[in-house]
Amino acid sequence: MANKFEFQIRVYIEDTDAGGIVYHANHIRYMERTRTEWLRASGVDHYWHQEDYNFVVHKISLKYSRPILMDDLITVTASVVSCKATSFVLQQNIYRGEIMLASGEVELACISSEMKPRRLPDEIRDLIRKELDQD
Repeated sequence: MANKFEFQIRVYIEDTDAGGIVYHANHIRYMERTRTEWLRASGVDHYWHQEDYNFVVHKISLKYSRPILMDDLITVTASVVSCKATSFVLQQNIYRGEIMLASGEVELACISSEMKPRRLPDEIRDLIRKELDQD
């Protein structure tokens, strides 16, 4: 995908279980961190300081293919798949080198400060549509 954002993360002992394998829920944390860095790299720097809207995970599916191990340097990707008025979908993958370790699809919904669905902010919607046009 032309719109693929990549972010590298080092795996620390705190991320692993007693066997030195990354605990399954941490895959979701790595994906969340990558989405945040994607917004930052795209110039959406006010997101953390505003109060009008927020993003929540509406749906997530994850496939674990191979274990992630202590001290691995992994690359987590995020690619826009689709966009609706109040939500968008990202494909996210986790790699060690060229080897895919996990893959997932995340649908993020935009909500108002009153916790009700709201349209994506123009800046975010424009960013997502620009990413989709790169395919």
